[in-house]
Amino acid sequence: MKKWVIIVSLSVIVLVIAGFFFINHDWGDYSEEGQLSDEERLNSEEGNSILGEDGRNQANYGNEANGNCPVVFTEYFINPEHVQKVGQIGVVHGSGKYIVERSYISINKEFWNEKIALYAPVDMVLRSGSRYNINNDKYLDDYALKFDAGCGIEVMFGHMKEVVPAIDEQLPVAKQDSRDEMLKPVNFKAGELIGYYVQQEGEGAVAGFDFITRDAGFENTFINQERYQDRSSRNLLHGVCPYDFYTGEKKEAYYNLFGSAGGVLFEKKECGSSSRDVPGSISGMWFLEKEVKGYPFEEEGYKDGDYGSTLPISGDEAQITIGNLGQSNAVVVYSNSSTFKLPEEVMDEHCYQFQGAGYAFFKVIDEISMDVYYSASGSCPAEFPSSGAKRYWK
Repeated sequence: MKKWVIIVSLSVIVLVIAGFFFINHDWGDYSEEGQLSDEERLNSEEGNSILGEDGRNQANYGNEANGNCPVVFTEYFINPEHVQKVGQIGVVHGSGKYIVERSYISINKEFWNEKIALYAPVDMVLRSGSRYNINNDKYLDDYALKFDAGCGIEVMFGHMKEVVPAIDEQLPVAKQDSRDEMLKPVNFKAGELIGYYVQQEGEGAVAGFDFITRDAGFENTFINQERYQDRSSRNLLHGVCPYDFYTGEKKEAYYNLFGSAGGVLFEKKECGSSSRDVPGSISGMWFLEKEVKGYPFEEEGYKDGDYGSTLPISGDEAQITIGNLGQSNAVVVYSNSSTFKLPEEVMDEHCYQFQGAGYAFFKVIDEISMDVYYSASGSCPAEFPSSGAKRYWK
């Protein structure tokens, strides 16, 4: 009897110790097979950040873990002497289908075809990336990389042409699309080399590289905020000005380089905004569908004749870009045009005349709707056409 009691007691003690070890052991976020869990895989597909309920990045290897919030960029990511211009954020994407949060950086022509070094602006950790070539190897491969700077801040580079070995070994082969994949984390200190950009020449060559920052703890304001609540819209919802993470002379150096796509520097040094919505004006993103239907920025979209399902309108002191109208990706109205007027200043009716022929006439109905009439030929009429226009919605 005593022997049986001793055996039972020892068994209970062993079970208690094993249970204590299991509860307190850090098993990480992986499934039994060693693969990413369903929740982590979802987060990786939606931008490769692990976000908590408060929207802040939970994978904090650097600044947040060290209590260095808010994040401050302390090192140049590119030598300003190599830069022709840095672009405002909130411009129309090359596809013409939407506004993007990225800043496009152009290189001074004297440095074309040279390797231009790109550096970590702050302590950060590589999270994901891609290597792709969609030009049949006519040009160098493109790299797109995403980094975690802690405190909910993502830093991204697009169209890099060469990367350091610790990244290159994880992306050995170029793919046919730019979809990224989770990578083994690599820590970079502020000022450490990440890779290079090379400005190549020729038809189809990219005209610069992308510099992007997103802040999970900040939301841009839109007239119809509901359009941007889907996780897939977070690029515009959380996209912020990367140069505002700098201070002092480094911030001033980049701000002095704001300019147009043609390389002409702006008189007003403004970074722009991922939201170009201005109440009562034609500026910003517009949609043919009044009803909000989840992710509004599908790559495919659709066209109703000459009218795209999305209609982005953005302007600066050099040009106005109108996307997804007619057969071209976008049409541009330059500041020397007699019809040039900033979109945020158009509060009633206005017609933009295109170079050569054709025009787009806009009529504001209210804060959430406007009518658009597009013609591929002819000149701006004196009055808004009485029929044939399409209504767009915020």
